[in-house]
Amino acid sequence: MARRGRGGVDRGVTSVEPAVPGPEIAAAADAGHLAPGWLRLGRDGRLTAYASCAEGLVRWTESAPGSDVWHGPDLFPVQGWAGRFTLTQDANGFVWFAGTRHREGAPNGRELVLTAQYQTGRPLGEWRAVGNPFPEREEESRPPHADPVVLPDGAGALHVFATRFGIGVRGRTRRTDGMWDDWQDYQGKWVRGPIAPLVTAQGRAEFLAPFRGGASYWGQGGPGTGFTWLGRMDADAVEGTYSSYETSPGSGTYFWRHPADGGVIAYRPQAPAGAANMLMPLGGAGGVGPVGVTRTRINGYDCTVLLQRGAEGQPEIAAYPTEGEQYGAWWAPLGDRCAGLPAIARDARGAVTIAMLDANGGLRIARQDLTGAGLSFGPWSHVG
Repeated sequence: MARRGRGGVDRGVTSVEPAVPGPEIAAAADAGHLAPGWLRLGRDGRLTAYASCAEGLVRWTESAPGSDVWHGPDLFPVQGWAGRFTLTQDANGFVWFAGTRHREGAPNGRELVLTAQYQTGRPLGEWRAVGNPFPEREEESRPPHADPVVLPDGAGALHVFATRFGIGVRGRTRRTDGMWDDWQDYQGKWVRGPIAPLVTAQGRAEFLAPFRGGASYWGQGGPGTGFTWLGRMDADAVEGTYSSYETSPGSGTYFWRHPADGGVIAYRPQAPAGAANMLMPLGGAGGVGPVGVTRTRINGYDCTVLLQRGAEGQPEIAAYPTEGEQYGAWWAPLGDRCAGLPAIARDARGAVTIAMLDANGGLRIARQDLTGAGLSFGPWSHVG
């Protein structure tokens, strides 16, 4: 089990034996405990995949850049683990995790916890509790608070946000000197689900806070500054389907699903002057959950690549010229039915790489064939 330190801190641990059974990993993924963006490229060129189970985090790591030999699954237990987590990666390549754990004596019996992986393949850091932003007495008529989200900005500050329907968005910042500010109220009483975060290459953080029928838009003036309200957009969306990606310097595109058919919608709140920031449909009807997003060059053109879990449960991929949604996107299935959401990233060679969990909780990888024209993939490899 994880060692506990002073102040309720779980010390970073290596994996324990025996490893968690694969069916338990698959069951957690199908229950929605697989975080969007769960495939990440480290600074040393190795990919890492992250999942969850009842005991804590699960991890697979490439043995070498571009290798089909992976280590894992490794289990990192967390006492009181609630199962769900989110993750992000900062400019230094550190992967940050935010989750919830149950603890006797905490407000309403739970608290938010954070940790980081500072190097590929190394143990996680200490799990640190940052409190409960919603100490108010819980009411059965209200849904529980959404998954916490961590945003590391370019100045080295770390921001944690959580939402609760009927109360709003609350956030807390760890300043560059290591000190934590108090929880701040960002309003949004009718916000549903977690925020949709984005950090630009320049290190400026922003987010959408979704409510039924639209979302509020918040952002920094620059790295290390506070968040201000930048406006709102009106659009119906399926709850819990938001994702984002920087598609031009300093400007991001947000994606979500329309409730009519589950099709993917794209929107840029900071479209350049003279450009329309309208809602742009991208197909993908019948898909579920947030889409995975990356960018790559295809036949010499900068393209945005989208990945979803399709209507039949298998990964589906589409690509289109970046910020050229008017050209449309055509979706193609890849592989068999997956557990939870598939994930997408580029490997050390720049090849688009797709990861999925199979029904037995095994990790499968498919990589772009860089010798072929267009966006084509080699066969799936079972790597863990």
